[in-house]
Amino acid sequence: MKKTLLVILAVWATLSCFALTIPAGTIYFDNSVTKFDQVKFAYGYRDKAGTVLVSMTYQGNDVWSYTIPSKVRNVYRYIFLETALADGTHNYTFSDFKDKVSLERNEIRTATSEKTITDGYIFVSQNNADRNWYQGEWQWYENGGSTPSPAPTPQPELPKANCNPHSATVPVFYLNTENKKPIESKEEYINGTLYIDALQNEGYQSAGSEASPLVTQVKGRGNWTWKGFDKKPYRIKMDAKASLLNLTKDKSYTLLAHADDNYGFLRNTSGFALSRYFELVYTPTHQPVELFLNGDYRGLYFLTDHIKVSSNRVNITEQDDNETNPENVTGGWLLEIDNYDEDPHITIYKKDAWGEPDYTEPMWFTYKSPEELSYQQEMYITNFLNLTNDAVYAQDKSSTEWEKYIDMDALVNYYLVYEILGNREGFHGSCYMHKEKGADTKLVFGPVWDFGNTLWDMSETFIYEQYPYGIKWIDEIAKFPRFQEAVRERWLEKRGGLMSYLRTEVNSFIDKITMASQCDCKKWPEYGNANVLERRNAVLELIENRLLWLDTHFGTVGITETEQLAVTVYPNPTKGLVNIISDQAIAQVELADLSGKVLNTYSGDNTSLQLNVAKGTYLLKVYTASGIAVSKVIIY
Repeated sequence: MKKTLLVILAVWATLSCFALTIPAGTIYFDNSVTKFDQVKFAYGYRDKAGTVLVSMTYQGNDVWSYTIPSKVRNVYRYIFLETALADGTHNYTFSDFKDKVSLERNEIRTATSEKTITDGYIFVSQNNADRNWYQGEWQWYENGGSTPSPAPTPQPELPKANCNPHSATVPVFYLNTENKKPIESKEEYINGTLYIDALQNEGYQSAGSEASPLVTQVKGRGNWTWKGFDKKPYRIKMDAKASLLNLTKDKSYTLLAHADDNYGFLRNTSGFALSRYFELVYTPTHQPVELFLNGDYRGLYFLTDHIKVSSNRVNITEQDDNETNPENVTGGWLLEIDNYDEDPHITIYKKDAWGEPDYTEPMWFTYKSPEELSYQQEMYITNFLNLTNDAVYAQDKSSTEWEKYIDMDALVNYYLVYEILGNREGFHGSCYMHKEKGADTKLVFGPVWDFGNTLWDMSETFIYEQYPYGIKWIDEIAKFPRFQEAVRERWLEKRGGLMSYLRTEVNSFIDKITMASQCDCKKWPEYGNANVLERRNAVLELIENRLLWLDTHFGTVGITETEQLAVTVYPNPTKGLVNIISDQAIAQVELADLSGKVLNTYSGDNTSLQLNVAKGTYLLKVYTASGIAVSKVIIY
């Protein structure tokens, strides 16, 4: 069961970000609306031929079924249809196949779908006037029953917030621009003032006051987050250093809006927490605040460190702009692998299969410090990055040359943070690294930043196997056996307390923002997070499932998948009685909610146990002498 890392196959470069997994098991189709004479199921790929078509079996009461014999990964889309085409694999991409069915052959089908398929669920179509391209949803289906019913998903009860004019549960940040001038640029600062009312939150100090505010400058920040949302992020630069709300002391901070985070504002929070857990040398700090801009309530924001070279943040030698001394140009350097060909940067190119530069795959390294380069600085860092690139793309993967340029231990920790959260953009943009002064110093990956694309796709693939954004270096470094072994060793070292630590961090954060998030949702209803308690549960479930999958490749410490321990939990879903059978004596069983909170504990000294459990969705943890088996159970 234990492996190191999967070998990367060349075909992954063609895969789409929309890849999904079709699980082994039985799925059902409700034909009461579509009235197909023969229901078939088809799935396929975006960029390669090989769409699979299979016939479903009639079960009675307008219900059809198909049993999927084994898991199918990296599927693009699927449909249900009525067609005279023969079962089997057809030599079309999925898009060409579905167009052939409906546009060339005038046959009937549902709309293409990427919705998650779950064993035991039924696809229920909605009425459609033209009898084609039917929309539909997956619902839990009780096998043998006559009608489908929605899957039981009890929602956590949300305490009601008083938003007049704010929640009064997190510090309030007052930002005012000179003459109330609007902030319209992310290039030009405008003058302003700020003050923070900590509202007597324990452990936090107010800063400035309405009568005596702190002098600052402010501008917009970000790329897509600046362009794509009305709830904008900002960069502030004060006249004097301060430690605002216990963040690292400096003049520069950011006010992040997280308008794109519909997972309870937990994307950055989870990423920063994992960075601390894996002991990266510096992790940005952040603090939730409610922002008033020129007197207007702007919602829940996150006061966050601005990444820069300083003794409190990226603690390396600060190199002068336009330096020419050969010794001094070796560092320090603060660089970012960027995804925008805009800021001043150094460009190098990935290598093709023959080791030649691939001019269709540029790598942009934006230099954050120093900010203006002399000829000597530009030549030094360009040469250093090209030497690193050559070593990374070495044909001989037993080579250790790349380790002369990249600190492997730091990269392992950085990589694991992004892998756990499924961040396929982590090595594409906002990918920071730094280099201390010295001829023999290495690139150190970090600090972590920008988890906006985490938790979107937690499918059973590594982040470097599907990289729709153009991932850099990690896909090639993952081929080196020494890196694979270092990842596995670090995983075994840190896995044991990981989920418990994350639950504590996540629960503490959600407790802090629950009320303020409701006021934010009233201000910005289009950006989600109406119930951060439900979002917390979803995030913890996603991460726990991701960890269990990673266990099968990296190894486990004290926690094992159900299949590995030979523990059976049935039926699932169930109407109340849960049976547990193990090949070893069961020491204890814990019933927990999706946040990890233990609701009940059962003891046992036999290989079987039967529980009577109230309606809900739970995590069931079965303890034996050799480990823990974790299952999610639904009681309806």
